Amino acid sequence: MKADTLRKHIDLHGWLGMLAGLALFVAFFAGALNMFHEELHHWQEPYVAESDGGEGDLQALLDQVLAVTPEAAKLMYLVPGDDPVALWQDADQEWQFDHASDFNAAGERVKKPRSELAEFINELHYKLALPVVGLYLMGIISVLYGAALIGGLVIHWPKLKKEFFALRHQGNLRRYWKNLHNLVGVISFPFHAIFAITGAAMGCFALLALVAGTLVFGPQLQGAITDATEAWPTPRASGEMVEMAGVAAYVAAARAELPDLRVDWIEVQQYGDRNAVVDVAGSVPGWIAHHAHVVLAGDNARTLTVTSPGNRPFNHAALSPVYSLHFGDYGGLLVRSLYFVLGLLGCLLFFSGNVMWAERRTDRQGPNRSAIIMLRVTLGVTFGVMAGLSVSCLANKVVSHSPWAGAVAWSEKGAFLAVLLLTLLLALRAAPLAMCRWGLRGCIALYLLVPLVQGGLEGFASWREPHIHLVNTALWAVAASLAAVEWLRVRRLRRAGPHPLWVPAPPAPASEAELASS
Repeated sequence: MKADTLRKHIDLHGWLGMLAGLALFVAFFAGALNMFHEELHHWQEPYVAESDGGEGDLQALLDQVLAVTPEAAKLMYLVPGDDPVALWQDADQEWQFDHASDFNAAGERVKKPRSELAEFINELHYKLALPVVGLYLMGIISVLYGAALIGGLVIHWPKLKKEFFALRHQGNLRRYWKNLHNLVGVISFPFHAIFAITGAAMGCFALLALVAGTLVFGPQLQGAITDATEAWPTPRASGEMVEMAGVAAYVAAARAELPDLRVDWIEVQQYGDRNAVVDVAGSVPGWIAHHAHVVLAGDNARTLTVTSPGNRPFNHAALSPVYSLHFGDYGGLLVRSLYFVLGLLGCLLFFSGNVMWAERRTDRQGPNRSAIIMLRVTLGVTFGVMAGLSVSCLANKVVSHSPWAGAVAWSEKGAFLAVLLLTLLLALRAAPLAMCRWGLRGCIALYLLVPLVQGGLEGFASWREPHIHLVNTALWAVAASLAAVEWLRVRRLRRAGPHPLWVPAPPAPASEAELASS
């Protein structure tokens, strides 16, 4: 490869990586925790013994919601679980939700304060918790991320074998970060390629559909998108009310079509009307594209259509593996745990990439202004996000068991934002080396503390509950990974000399002429 071409790839890789690095760190760290999204939903609520939840609870919840809010019959989603959830649209097309525990024995709605921790972590992952523009921004960043990956592969492919295990100090601080960055990047390249492609596909889908679809379909665009993405066309109410078959009949009919179906949610439209349609949606194990839909008539549970692995229209066959590969929900706990580990390694990749960029722009006379600012912002965002999420978890447990439990959702988000801003301010003022040392040690202590606080407030017997045990284990795994990074940091400082970016160089001695003039 020509030197000029290689130099262009290096510059492109560096600049694209810098532009996307901080946002990707947030997305990857939140995404690593989000691999246990369902378990987080259980962890975030005050611990109670498991109930005998099932499809019967869904029918009771459906009836209670319709009795209080009849307009919910137009469109409602039922999510099974220990405390089933109903999501429905009000007259203003705003989404509302009810848990089974929100209704008393008389069927009256008595809203309880609910944590939003799991959903907040999910929003941080896929849209940086930014309203409206966040999803599109992450789609664009995923495209830049993919371009940076290609550039990195072009750069390192000729010397891949030589550098694969080259994690050496060589008396050079910058060389250490470069070797660490290369090692993590090469090992996890397939994983990052999957995330770049699927993240770009999901984040940019709406933009591409809007631009390309308008050119092809014109005014009929919305109808074309609906036809291509829905499992069944949206029914129109006939105005004739009939008796419905019921949730148990819908689930039985769906499993008659797909015996291995795991029900994830049930969508009901125009419930109680002769034209009512029910979509029993879930997963069929053993497939990467595992999503399945069994659409039934609401009155008699007659099968209208089945969408499943090996039996899909082209659009569903194209999109289903995109979602599965991105969320890692196709292979059980083993695959999710692997995604969790690779997600944390991805955080190290982005952090080391930014540090490399800053150190490359530091000469013997000292770092330039852009290198100093980038290093400080990188430290502030890195430790601010990690510490902020741990403090959100602490706020969840402390506030939930306090007289101010009604403010739990606000306290989770407020704690994160306050810690992030405070850490950024500290990073802009404190010495980088001290910020790195205390930031790492502080995050380690926080992630060790969260499970202990949860056990202390809710009883350590709660650790036997599988979902709580899994989330606590993941939090301690984060602490262990940060302890490993701290060990590498201390080891590096012992074996390599000071770097002017981290430790300011002492002032040069005055010349004889300067001494004489003074």
